[in-house]
Parts: sequence; C-alpha cells; structure tokens
Amino acid sequence: MSSIAELRGVSYVLDDDAISTLPDAAADQTMPFLLLDSKRMPFWLYLPNLIGYVRYLTLFLAMVEEDPASDHAMKMLALSLFLDYLDGPAARRFDMCTQFGDLLDHFCDHITIMWCVHVTTASAVNWWVNLVTTAATLLYMVATGHYFKHNSTSNVVTATVEANNYFNMFSILWCANSMLVPLVKMSYHADKGLGPTEGTFFLDLVDTVGMVVCGVYTAACCAAAVDAKSKAK
Repeated sequence: MSSIAELRGVSYVLDDDAISTLPDAAADQTMPFLLLDSKRMPFWLYLPNLIGYVRYLTLFLAMVEEDPASDHAMKMLALSLFLDYLDGPAARRFDMCTQFGDLLDHFCDHITIMWCVHVTTASAVNWWVNLVTTAATLLYMVATGHYFKHNSTSNVVTATVEANNYFNMFSILWCANSMLVPLVKMSYHADKGLGPTEGTFFLDLVDTVGMVVCGVYTAACCAAAVDAKSKAK
C-alpha cells in the first residue's frame, strides 16, 4: 500500500512504513498543568478564583485584628489588595474568565472599601453613604449578574465616571474616598501614632468630594439599570 502526497505541485509516493515514521503532532502536545487547564478544572477551582478566596481570607485576618492598623493587619490588607492585581490577568492568561470570578472579585473589592472607610472616617455622612453604596452595589450585582461597568445602558453620570476605563478625575476622586484616603490615614496611624480617623483639611476636602461622586455614581448606575429593565419589557 502507498499514499500520494503533493508538495508545491510535485507528487510523491509514500509507502506505509514511511508514513508510520512521521511524527504525530497530537502525541507531541503535552497537557497543561491541571490548575491551569480550564477544560479539566471546575470553574470554582480555577486559579483566579483560588486567588480570590485567599483575598477574602487575608481581608478577614485584617478585620479581626483589635488594631486595624497594626503591622499584621496592614500586611494582611496589603496582601489582599496585591492579590487583586493578579486574579484578573490570570483569568485572561489561562482562559478562565467567568461570571462567578468577576462577581467574586467585585464583592471582595466593595467589602474591602467599606471596611477601610469604617475604620478611618470621622464623618457619619461618609460612613452611611459608603454603607448604602456597598449594599446597593452588592444587590445590583446579585440582581443583574454583573458589575456596574458591564451595564448595557448609561447616562451622563455613568458615562463620565467610566470614561477612559475609569481613568479620569471623577473616578480618581471616587477612588480617593473609597481607598486612597483611608490607606493614607491607616499609614499615619501605624507610623506616626495618629488616630485612624485624623486627617488634614486637604485630605478631608478630597474625601468629601469623592464621597459625593461615590453617592451620585451609585445612584446613576441603579437608575440606568432600572431604565434598561423598563425598556426590555
């Protein structure tokens, strides 16, 4: 028996012995490491989600410390925040992007935000605005199955805050209120012995403006979701 192979218009006759010695491309392919194989692992054990579970654990260890700005608490919080920069790239790199992973990540983000604000704010208004924002955000994700930025509709407020993938002044002010100002206060409390709620006029000003952006943006996102639902009927 023989087979005819053609290469650039020239025919070649190969017998069975020659064909049997050709390398098997499929056999040469090696299986990826189990934890990095999205086809063999259940989604809840995907590597990015495992990273997410460790985020929750380290955040919990920071929250149970008597002094929220102790060395151990700050190290656990820093580790949790650092891991937040790993789960997304890992999900994209290993084809492990899932709705579960996206919600797992954003739930942890907003629990972290509320904890940091709770520890560092001296303003009851700021505390309540962030509590309502956290509750509204978590309920929004439960109801819609996605985070704010994945919303199919928008209005002038959401479009402004989400412009350039959140890299704009309004988004930075929101981030200052939710994370930057609390981290600065925690750092001064740990290094200088200041009270965790103490700040400067400038810090308090930025914090207040960011709080306004936070509240308005959350309300606008919820209004956009309601509008989208009414149009779908």
